Formats: sequence, structure tokens, C-alpha cells
Amino acid sequence: MNLVKEAMESKLLVGGKNIVDHTNEQQKILEQKRQEIAEQKRRERVMQQQVESWDEETLELKETHSSLQQEVDIKTKKLKKLFAKLQAVKAEIHDVQEDHIKKRQDLEQTQNELTRELKLKQLIIENFIPLEEKSKAGSRAFFDEEDDCWRLKPIARVKETQQMMRRPVSAVGYRRPLSQHARTAMMLRPDPRYRADNILQLQQDLPSRSTREYQGPAMAANMAAVLEGALRDEDDIEVDASGLHTAGPAPSPTPAPSVPTPSVSSSRIPKPRPRTGKMSGGPTASQSLSGSAAPLYPQCRGLVPK
Repeated sequence: MNLVKEAMESKLLVGGKNIVDHTNEQQKILEQKRQEIAEQKRRERVMQQQVESWDEETLELKETHSSLQQEVDIKTKKLKKLFAKLQAVKAEIHDVQEDHIKKRQDLEQTQNELTRELKLKQLIIENFIPLEEKSKAGSRAFFDEEDDCWRLKPIARVKETQQMMRRPVSAVGYRRPLSQHARTAMMLRPDPRYRADNILQLQQDLPSRSTREYQGPAMAANMAAVLEGALRDEDDIEVDASGLHTAGPAPSPTPAPSVPTPSVSSSRIPKPRPRTGKMSGGPTASQSLSGSAAPLYPQCRGLVPK
């Protein structure tokens, strides 16, 4: 139980350490252990190869050949063994070369992507960031090897122009501190005394007009006269029918002296035009005029046949 307790206590963080720093230290220790293990394996491999070579040399010294045929057979076996080792080494070299080519292609692709991103960032910096800010950021930038990234040094309070100052609470959203009276004056009066920006309020520069008023097509004089006559309102016609209300018969008119008139055919005699208008009489007038040949009001013709 004590051993388990000590192991658990060793895993706990000690007071005064940041968890990020502790994690970075643990990662560094693990990386160092991995490197040591890889180096130890390499040394073991080299030592094993040396032992094998020493064993082969010892066997060669101890071997005695009773005949030439036996020596040839032994040398043939050794040659086959060496040829197999040669093929294994060639296969390993081929695998290493393929791995190297693959890694190189990946690195080239990564380099192209980084170059493209770098050109984009440089283009943005050259077109949208002032030179002063660019030089300030360049002087403050440094590479953090622990986190493998670039960082900016904090701005110290020095006599130079770079000073880190907090924005005052009374000027949230403004470039300088403003009192409540100044804000009220800015909203009520156009006086630029209390304004930090937008001192001049200029009118908008409107572009020149590229269109013109619509003008209808030209019309002939006779067509304009016809349209004007058709659209003119007709005046009301008033008919005085007060003489039709008399009770007695109307006196016969005095015959006029006969005047010789030229003979006109009945076909050329113009017919009387029916009068339309308002009648100022009652039912008696309508009854007296019902027997006349010419109607007082126009009749509806109905629908025109197609």
C-alpha cells in the first residue's frame, strides 16, 4: 500500500507549478527516453553483427579440410550465405530509398503550401498593414522552441513610442476618454470642440446624372386634334318645355305668305336630328311628346352582332 501511495503521490502536481509547464517537461523527458532507447537498440545491433563476424572468423580458423571437394562445398555454402545477406541489404537499401523519396515528396508538398501561405500573408501585409506597424511587429517577434511557434514579446514601458496602455473604462469604443458632458454636447450640438473624430461632416459627392426625362413620341397635328376632340367633355343641352303645360289647344300658327321654293326631291331633304338633353317637364310633357315621330332620347342598340 505504501508503494502504491508513493506512486500516486509522484503523479500529483507539486504546488507552484503550472500544468502546461509540467506537461512540457514530461514530454521532453519522454522524448529523451525514446532517443536513449533507440540509441541502445542501435548499439545492440552493431554488437550482434560484430559477434557474428567474430564467430565466422573463429570457425574459419578452426576448420580443416580433408579434401579439395570438402573445401569447395564449404566455400559454396559461405558464398550462398553472403549472397543472401547481400540481397537482404539491397532490399533494405531499396526500402530506405523509397521511404526517403516519399518523405521528400511530403516535404516538398509542405514547402509549397507554406510558400503559398507565406506569399498570401506577405501580400496582405504589404497592402493593408502600415510600414510602422510591420516594423514594430518584426522587432517584437521571436521563435519559441519549446512550443515550436512564433510569439510576440510584450511591450515594455520605455521611452519609445511603444507603450502598452489599457483603454480607460470611461471611453469604451472611443479613442480617448470622454466625460458624460462631452458625449451629450456631441449629440446635441455640431460644435467640434468635444469631438475626437468626425470633426468635419462633408456632404456626399453625388455623381453626374446619366439618365434623362422620358419624352413621348412625336404626334402629327391632325391626330392630336382628333384625340383632343374625342376627349373633350360635351356641354349639357337644356330644353325649355314650359309651353307644353298649357291646358287649351295651341293656337294655330298664322300662315306665312307663300314664297316660291325650289323643288327638292324628298330623298335630299335632311331629316331632323334627335335632341338629347334634360327635360324640365313632368309626366304631362312626356305624354304629349310620346306621339311625335322623332324620339327625345336615343334608343339602346344592344349588342352589335359579330
